Amino acid sequence: MRILHVISGLTVGGAERQLIILSRELLRRGHKVMIYTLNHTVPRLPELQGSGVEMVVDQKQLRLDPLVIARLRRTARSWGTEIAHGWLYDGNIYTRVALRGLGIPIINSERSDNYRLSYVQRLGYALTRGWETALVANSHAGLAFASPLHRIPADRGHVVWNGVDLAKADMEAATAPALRGTLWPGQEVSIACLVGSITPPKDHLLALDTAAVLHQRDPRWRFLFVGDPWRETGAYQRAVQARFRELRLENICRFTNERTDAIAHIAASDVLFSTSLLEGFPNVVLEAMACGTPVVSTEYSDIRRILPLSWQVIPQRRAELLAAAIQRAACERSSVVAAQRAWVERHATAERSVTAMEAVYTLYAARNSTRTANPVPASGTT
Repeated sequence: MRILHVISGLTVGGAERQLIILSRELLRRGHKVMIYTLNHTVPRLPELQGSGVEMVVDQKQLRLDPLVIARLRRTARSWGTEIAHGWLYDGNIYTRVALRGLGIPIINSERSDNYRLSYVQRLGYALTRGWETALVANSHAGLAFASPLHRIPADRGHVVWNGVDLAKADMEAATAPALRGTLWPGQEVSIACLVGSITPPKDHLLALDTAAVLHQRDPRWRFLFVGDPWRETGAYQRAVQARFRELRLENICRFTNERTDAIAHIAASDVLFSTSLLEGFPNVVLEAMACGTPVVSTEYSDIRRILPLSWQVIPQRRAELLAAAIQRAACERSSVVAAQRAWVERHATAERSVTAMEAVYTLYAARNSTRTANPVPASGTT
């Protein structure tokens, strides 16, 4: 198949990470793959160099740029696209509008759950409803959330969980001991890690409260926050900084920028904890499970389907409960790690994820080929 992916950019986000894994594996299986980005923000582009994945890096000047729409449409036709896959909101809308009427099956995506769309986003979906062929979500909760929004028939909604490259995870985890020694040098510490940007859905306020509770119980604990610099760019970031100062966490917390080596930081930690309010299938949880770091989490999306031990998901959003779960995960590390790795190998390897997505593409490419070979007369009779 000739598979065209459309996405805003290639940043270090979870969707972009999965797209790169998917593209490389599809290519290895003999398919042709092109990624069309809608802006020039492509820091992950080096990961695809030499892979054979074709790239078009465009730059939209408007929310819905007619020139980009025309270029995308022209590219899809000239390249011989057989399946188009839109990623995230912009990818969904641009595939719907640009490829309308070309006869190319359009797969749209849902990568989160239970979030609020803006009025403009809802209007965009409403005006183009039915222009997509199918919807793929990376969680069951995400599909349940998105199905009424898109009004997609039940038989055209699919769940494909994220996947992790176990060999790459093992390789990156091998650098963890050296990295750990640089985090709090000269100190015998236990490290709890949270990965994610400082935004309300990640709930860093609960994370800081948990850090204060756990450090009071055991002063050896330190807290590593990966994914966002320490900055004052909005009301929420200022609220997080105020809580940080109020709790006097300066000596026990470290914040780092977005990183392509996040797995190494996760593997260097004793526990990964998640305080998310909403999310799809969390990549960082999957990576921790793959590289041998115990995970505990608040409850959201499919997390109870993912973490193998019921106590790993706390039933209430309380710092005391999350702190206790982190301590238990550290104490029962060997059994938790074994259960997590076994779950990943059964359900969420890169190979399993790509096979599931490939089956979705094959289904709609085959349906489209049948329609093309046996067109229905205009009268609707056969």
